[in-house]
Amino acid sequence: MNKKNTIFLISGPSGVGKDTVIKTLNESNSNIKNIVTITTRKIRVNEINNKDYIFVNKKEFENLIKKNKLIEWSEVYGNFYGVPKDQIDQNLKNQKKIIIKTDIQGVKKLKQKFINATTIFIMPPDVRTLLNRLKSRKTDSVEDITKRSNIAIKEIEEKNMFDHIIINKDGDLINTINQIKKIILN
Repeated sequence: MNKKNTIFLISGPSGVGKDTVIKTLNESNSNIKNIVTITTRKIRVNEINNKDYIFVNKKEFENLIKKNKLIEWSEVYGNFYGVPKDQIDQNLKNQKKIIIKTDIQGVKKLKQKFINATTIFIMPPDVRTLLNRLKSRKTDSVEDITKRSNIAIKEIEEKNMFDHIIINKDGDLINTINQIKKIILN
């Protein structure tokens, strides 16, 4: 269990800008700490191991599960993602505001463990904008973009389960960041 306004679960479709928003929030306030997710997916250009994600192979990930080192984990797009317990414990001990980026399944699981967690859904203004963002990343195949956009539509349908819904419009990133910062620091 956690105190109100300590843990913030941020979710939204792939390509909506979650990583950029969280990175900016983390860098702008020393009381806000992002939990670095462990993943088996391949590292992308410009990503830094242990900063953007902790990259491990499938066997290492399975060992973390066996040793009960993850508070939550799931398979997304054929890769495994997990939330490490030790980072949460350390940041709670240090009285930090904790951001956990996760998918919809993760929000549901983590909300059971942290009933007072605040949930934030970041969404695009429309699906066309999201498709353009996914294409401009140039990290996904056409097949992956189609898969991600279909999943995005399903995720957007579940937006009402969240405490806050923030629309990240093109060219308005600062406003998106400020809205979320206000929620976290309030």
